[in-house]
Amino acid sequence: MVINNKFDHLKELYLPYKFQLLLRGSRDGFTPKRFHELCDDKHDTITFIKVKGTDEILGGYNPIIWNNSNSWGRTKDSFIFSFKDNDVKNAIISNIRNTSYAVRYYYQFGPYFGYDIIISASRESVNYGDIWCRKRYYEKKIRDTEEQFSMEDYEVHQITRE
Repeated sequence: MVINNKFDHLKELYLPYKFQLLLRGSRDGFTPKRFHELCDDKHDTITFIKVKGTDEILGGYNPIIWNNSNSWGRTKDSFIFSFKDNDVKNAIISNIRNTSYAVRYYYQFGPYFGYDIIISASRESVNYGDIWCRKRYYEKKIRDTEEQFSMEDYEVHQITRE
């Protein structure tokens, strides 16, 4: 390890991970097709969703790959989360309860965690039209309402160890 400043040696103690941006909606588009082009076959991803008109950030971690196979991804290591009002004290982290339904794969879906965070479109090449959050297969409800909402933006990052 090359030490460039007096704190570089501490970096690995606190965050020994690298976050590689795979997709940003405002840059790459808000379609399932673009999500699958950029994220399929990638494992250890984290999704961040900025809810339009609020201070809410929702998201989830998927340790297994994304694909468009019309099936479920099974894992015990997936979780979803929310942050409200720019305050970490309001954070909710919800682990997968039913591991058979951790993530959902389909060509018309973006990141889709159980039936708990749903991002889908009527066709693969059109912008997402159905976006909502509800409690089904994860332990906790992470949003106060189950009504549909709009995304201001979203990002998918792949996490690797440095």
